[in-house]
Amino acid sequence: GAQAADFEVSENTTLTLGGEVVLNYLYEKKTNGENDTDFKDDGSKVVIGGTRDLGNGITAFAEAEFEYNTLGNNDDVKRDGSILGFAGDFGEVAIGASDNVFEDLITDAVDPFENASLDGASLTEEDSMLTYYSPDMDGFSFRLQGRHNNRDGGESAEISLIAAAEYDFGPVAIAAAYDSRGSEDSTESDDFKSQDHVVGIAAVAQLSDRFEASARFAQENDQAGNDTDYTAIALSYNYGGGDLYGAAQSVDPSNGDSNTQTAAGINYEIASDVVIFAEYGDLDRKATDGKTFAESDTDKLGVAGLIYEF
Repeated sequence: GAQAADFEVSENTTLTLGGEVVLNYLYEKKTNGENDTDFKDDGSKVVIGGTRDLGNGITAFAEAEFEYNTLGNNDDVKRDGSILGFAGDFGEVAIGASDNVFEDLITDAVDPFENASLDGASLTEEDSMLTYYSPDMDGFSFRLQGRHNNRDGGESAEISLIAAAEYDFGPVAIAAAYDSRGSEDSTESDDFKSQDHVVGIAAVAQLSDRFEASARFAQENDQAGNDTDYTAIALSYNYGGGDLYGAAQSVDPSNGDSNTQTAAGINYEIASDVVIFAEYGDLDRKATDGKTFAESDTDKLGVAGLIYEF
């Protein structure tokens, strides 16, 4: 969180405590035509972390996130993710539930939303990751990532490999990424379901102090030889008290009809680290030739929410 508190335990060790509260009121129109409204906690969490100076320019860090429900709908408190890492002149190495680097540089390039995010390519899950972040080399940097996933019983582990690179020219940054996706857990057995790779490129341009434009293209392949193209653009304008933003995307499968998704939103900082926002998304998830959606999928949504970071 923006106001996370640091506690110096010793000369070389610092503990950090922070988090956020996220409350949303949602309206959703499902692909089966039904409407639904929901007032919910959308991922409130507490974050506990620590850093230690190991000497020789190397710092060790650890962090754990715990999700809870502010509204009291349930009493569950669960660990959402944790990570251990080392940073220095060599860059950074992280072990644990790191963000997928394809998502960081490609998917998120056109995702300014809290809830109304457009569809993205299916990616490797974010656990059991080993990630390397290079230092900045005159604007160029890269990220390498691997996931080791054990089958139940310890048999035949599957591995995913992800790589991403970015060059920041100043007003414009360009990125490219690859995710082998390896295999994912089958819902029907302990076996793995094989997947093919995902590739993507993205560009983010700072057009002025207040105006940012971005674009991305990603292609998702499957074992049957089909592919789905995701082509999107996004715009964001800072009006002083917050941001006005929107995005549009074409989802084009090789074996069916394409669909067009649009979304827009606005946020406003009503006090230090307290933000309210409103978003609307038309995700165009109606069934078409060659493409179907579950009856519970969201076709259109509207949301008003509050975020408090501490």
